[in-house]
Amino acid sequence: MEVAPSIPSVDLSPFFAEKGVIVGAAPTPDQIECGKVIDAACREHGFLHATGFGLSKELSEQVFNASKDLFQSTDKDSLRPWHASHNMGYIPDRTESHNPSRPPEMKEAFNVQFPPAHTNDFRGTPATFANAAQELQSVIRLASKRYAVACALALGLPIDMFKKTLCDFDLCTLKYLHYPPCRLEDTGIETDKPIRIGEHTDFGAFTFLLLGENGADGLQIKPVAMGAVGGDAGGEQDGWLDVDVPPSGAIINTGALMARWTNDEWRATAHRVIVPSVEAASRHRYSIACFVDPDSTAMVTVHDKFVTADKPCLYKPISGLAFLKMKLAEVENPKKSVI
Repeated sequence: MEVAPSIPSVDLSPFFAEKGVIVGAAPTPDQIECGKVIDAACREHGFLHATGFGLSKELSEQVFNASKDLFQSTDKDSLRPWHASHNMGYIPDRTESHNPSRPPEMKEAFNVQFPPAHTNDFRGTPATFANAAQELQSVIRLASKRYAVACALALGLPIDMFKKTLCDFDLCTLKYLHYPPCRLEDTGIETDKPIRIGEHTDFGAFTFLLLGENGADGLQIKPVAMGAVGGDAGGEQDGWLDVDVPPSGAIINTGALMARWTNDEWRATAHRVIVPSVEAASRHRYSIACFVDPDSTAMVTVHDKFVTADKPCLYKPISGLAFLKMKLAEVENPKKSVI
């Protein structure tokens, strides 16, 4: 398997200083340079490794320790079970499939939604879990808004274009993930490596993937230039690149909604999680995916900048909630085209 030399890395701290575009002034040189890195990454890879977005080492350790305590519990029956109607709670191992053409995935998860739009039920979670989750949500709220500003600058758009859609956070989710040890032969799929999460692209605007002690072990991407996948399984082994980054910070990737917003200037990038080796199969793997979607009532409309005589508008205006429902319908009915 070809190894990516590294996905682009960016320090987002210029957007966490109260200066430049953050206070309504001209962008600072550091903000301009950061925007260039983001734009190049989103056009070429769709993925980047980010630091400097407000997550302290201490809080990172707290949330991952709480996650380990949660998934190591012997009383998971006491956890609130996940349901599509509320998208909160516990998802048992091998009951979810990002790619409907793949078998159930070798992972378990716990979804947390953002208040005040939602009230999470933390019954059965460790004593430290709720507080750590709430502190992490505060970090992600600010990080999402500041990254939204950085994206607007990177694309040469009105600075508040994306940020103004992130007020309620009523469609955003923290997904705590645990990949238990497995056997290499467990999937029974005809691929070069066993797959823990099947090929897919994320729904929303962007995702912050927080990395545990094993980093991005097994994460692979298929860069935009190599085309998108995620439909029928099979014939998808070629063109995948291993993501090699430090086990700290976050990986940020663009989702299908950002592709829609930009008329495919930035496209969602397919990714999956494999089991790269016997050693990796023997380890517990933890990560936390922070899915950032615009508010349910926010309208997503292609900006005029991305519409030309050679490239007509590909997408009609749609609300955040309508888009999410559309993508869920596509997952439930993968053979049916949803316009």
